[in-house]
Amino acid sequence: MTARGGYADLFTQDRTAPHWAYDYAARLAARHRHGHRILIQTSMSPTGPFHIGNLRDTVCAHLVHRALVRSGRRSAILLSFDDFDPFRPRQAAADPVLARYGSRPLAVARERSTAICRAYLRELKDLGICPPEADADGRTPAGSAWLTHYQWERYTGGEYRHIQRRYIRRAARLATILGVSGPRKLFAVYCQQCGRNTTVLHELHPGRVRYDCRSCGACVTTGAMECVKPAWAVDWTLRVTHEHIDCEPAGQDHCSAGSTMDRTRAVYHRFLGTRQPVIVPYGLVRQSGQRHKISGSRAGGLLPRDLLRALPPVLILWLYARPNCRSDMRVGLDRAALLAAYDGWDRFVAGLPASVRGRALWALLTDDPPPAGPPLPRMRTVLGRLHTACYDAELVTRELAAGRDRAAVAERVGHALAWLSGPGRDTSWLLRADPDPPGADPLRDGGLGGNWDRARHAALLRALFAVPDGPPLRRLLAQFGADALVAAVGEHARTGRRPLRDLALARLDEAGARRAG
Repeated sequence: MTARGGYADLFTQDRTAPHWAYDYAARLAARHRHGHRILIQTSMSPTGPFHIGNLRDTVCAHLVHRALVRSGRRSAILLSFDDFDPFRPRQAAADPVLARYGSRPLAVARERSTAICRAYLRELKDLGICPPEADADGRTPAGSAWLTHYQWERYTGGEYRHIQRRYIRRAARLATILGVSGPRKLFAVYCQQCGRNTTVLHELHPGRVRYDCRSCGACVTTGAMECVKPAWAVDWTLRVTHEHIDCEPAGQDHCSAGSTMDRTRAVYHRFLGTRQPVIVPYGLVRQSGQRHKISGSRAGGLLPRDLLRALPPVLILWLYARPNCRSDMRVGLDRAALLAAYDGWDRFVAGLPASVRGRALWALLTDDPPPAGPPLPRMRTVLGRLHTACYDAELVTRELAAGRDRAAVAERVGHALAWLSGPGRDTSWLLRADPDPPGADPLRDGGLGGNWDRARHAALLRALFAVPDGPPLRRLLAQFGADALVAAVGEHARTGRRPLRDLALARLDEAGARRAG
């Protein structure tokens, strides 16, 4: 691999590696002695619920970690929640609940911040990334291959006090290296009176800082380093140095010319006398049908738990691992995206025996052996069966499991039903309601005998489900029986109720509640 000058070498890759994660793992293994624990950081700010774009950062770290372990190297992941970052004033002003937190650390809104971080950790556990022994806040026993840090705790607890003072002592040198007009531009201070970072720094010294606050008017001189928040370029190098971080994924926008990863290279070489961590640059994640990137502070983006309701964890990891990390990717839960994901996954699994690269990728995704036996039914087949079976998951599983792994079929049916109860609910034939035409009676002599034509079948479906079309009569008879169908038609004639429609809708609602829980 030939390194190019400037920021461009952040994007070089050895395409002969069986997967891009093995390439970055090989770089790390070559850089560090055998026995050294290679630490990979994934970090993000809880400005809003962590979405499928944030997930790419953590999945990249997970895959490189897996590649290192597969090659016999010690490795660990550090998930850093950057809750010492401030609330953006515009975000706070747009939400009455957050209005009082503007320019204060994200962690100050304790209940909200904790809920966001814990939800993401639960999702990472469900994906098999965060170990099951981690507690609700991601804490693990000493020696674990997983660590979780909260930057509010580390800054306010004085964890970085010594290295902060070192950086402040040489702030003029740092400012020159980073091309900043003065050392005070590299640090902000949270006011000790009102907690906001709306301060003007007048004196910066390793033993004290002096500032005025534009919000509350306080004039303060303090020796407490816990209120000093370095600018991101300084903050990142400080934490890398203190935590001994060896690798970090970063969005490509953070790796371009003039970006943090480009500008801080000189800090490592000329200030710290070391090498910048190995950077894993990754592309944007967009939702299907959208042009802009997903934003946690704006909300509205898909969350990992949305994917987990419709897709098995290993398939989600494959979706993120399949493209080159540098490529942009789209993820969605519309019908076309769902079917494309399952069809692509089924082709990947079917091709494993003949694909060296495929088996290398499989080893990154899971420790389980590749599936054996007949292939699972296609997702479009499962969805079709669920529609015609009035969303009876057990019936569809029995019908499709013959000769296949029943547990795997049941899992796919469960995910299909969860999708139909959520993002795909508008595809249900039950929602195509149609008013009853006058005088339509599907029964003959009180039963279902006689000839059936399209008009009679439509009348039956209107009586049973208030729709003009739906499952064929043979499917309804196989599921409910003739007596139940006749009784349901009679119930509608007497009371206007449709018990079988209520039953089918209840199955959708129960599936949605079960997956949401």
